[in-house]
Amino acid sequence: MPIPDENVLSPEDHEHFLTQGYLVVRDMVPPEILAKAVAALEAEGSDPDLDPAAACTTDKVHQVISELFGAQYSFEKKRSGNDMKRPHQPGVQWRAPVAHVDDAYPTLMPNGWAVGTFIFLTPVQSRGGAFIYFSGSPLRYRQGMAQSFHSIKELAPAVAYSGPSAEFLAEPGDVLFFHHLMGHTGSDNLVDPLTRHALLTRWVPRERIVPGDKLFAQMSTIEKANSARYLQHHFAVDLQVRNTPTDVESGVILRDGFAGLGAVQTYALLHFNGAAQLIYTTTEDPALVRHLCSEDLVRWREVGSLPMNDGAICSLHLHQYGFAAVLALTNEEGVARVYSSDDFAAWHMMCEVQHSEATTPWFIYAKYPSKIAGGQALYVVPEANASQAWCRWGEDWAVAAEGAEESLAVQAPAGCFIKDLVVAAYFSDRQCAFVADVQEEGRSTTKPYYLLPEDVAVADGELQPLAYVGAAPLHHIRIFNRGPSYWLLTFLRDCGGQERLFWGCIDWEASPPTLRPLPDAEAFDRAKSVVGLI
Repeated sequence: MPIPDENVLSPEDHEHFLTQGYLVVRDMVPPEILAKAVAALEAEGSDPDLDPAAACTTDKVHQVISELFGAQYSFEKKRSGNDMKRPHQPGVQWRAPVAHVDDAYPTLMPNGWAVGTFIFLTPVQSRGGAFIYFSGSPLRYRQGMAQSFHSIKELAPAVAYSGPSAEFLAEPGDVLFFHHLMGHTGSDNLVDPLTRHALLTRWVPRERIVPGDKLFAQMSTIEKANSARYLQHHFAVDLQVRNTPTDVESGVILRDGFAGLGAVQTYALLHFNGAAQLIYTTTEDPALVRHLCSEDLVRWREVGSLPMNDGAICSLHLHQYGFAAVLALTNEEGVARVYSSDDFAAWHMMCEVQHSEATTPWFIYAKYPSKIAGGQALYVVPEANASQAWCRWGEDWAVAAEGAEESLAVQAPAGCFIKDLVVAAYFSDRQCAFVADVQEEGRSTTKPYYLLPEDVAVADGELQPLAYVGAAPLHHIRIFNRGPSYWLLTFLRDCGGQERLFWGCIDWEASPPTLRPLPDAEAFDRAKSVVGLI
């Protein structure tokens, strides 16, 4: 079937996708194909002469994806999909719709897929298994994520951000195209004796979507839908878009590092309350957890200190998966304590781990980055063997700390010790990375190492050296935000006998992965564009 010469979508269709986060195109699949596809899906055994998903993913579907993506972004014109069938369940009670967004670790920019499609093969009546959508939710979610990148999983069901729900009462042949941050949910079929059939497929360009500093008129719809700069301008909302300052002082800080941490011993970083929150300790006063804040990510101001009394601190890590910030600090006595805060001012202790060199908190989305672990997780480097990190997990932090469920997750090379460890997803739901400061026996300094595990709770290989740009080794890498196969991060590096804070990035598509500093405003803004801040 040839691709039509004329566009399928009107300017109003493109605007609807930008405004509402979804688009419906009618009569995308011929009735005779729909009938054969439904018969094949409901038959016992498969039909060797008909693949329902392939038959229903018409050239017209590909054409709409192409129009949304624009000429710059080619994509695989696949003909596949999963039947998200809804059989008749008359005895089930109707549940009030609650929105969610897909993916285990959602990001501002598309990471694994950019547009989802539902191809409806059967008619849908109210309470007959409809796809439920929340119009306009992507923009509201972005407003919430502008205050905290990592809050989306708890933002999504909040009605203040999701907005009201609506059932999509489809006709056969209708195709619904939706944004990766579209709030939605499924529903049960309580009223229709016939099974509802709809094919779900996800689409992603071969290249990263990076609108950058393009003129608005030159952006495709998918670029506009993911450009913080465009959305802030077009809808007159505050998405905290801030280009990097270009004054001389800021340029020096980016090039030579931020020197205001003094004799820093350890630090942690988190985007929270619309700003970068940085906490750190120094060798002169390792028991005092100092707090800095920055809106432009270059100039830092003092906020005060955190109200902890845990002794001399040797390790700090911040984490967030929802509204609350989670802090793990480990003291020189080998005691790690995990705290939670909703405002970054008052902190509540949740659990304690003994005999730890360093402890890193993280949330493991069950069955995706790990087949054995799930829930709240603590990566503990034990005092007895600092060449390893063990993953402990449970339904809450206290259960995780008990270590009833644990597995060796990270192994350093022989004769080496793990002094610091971070973990995060880098692509889609399953692909994650560890980055560690590794110290060779007999040396006082560390070097960065990394591991791309098959399972974040199973040590399936040793840490290996991470390439980096620059002569001096770097350490204490902290992830600020993520994009598709891309981390925007900070690190410490010695400059003339003083540890300084630098911005950098890792492009996980590069071979080998290499940590590169961002030494000027242009490089920094380019990295911000990749992760969706501009």
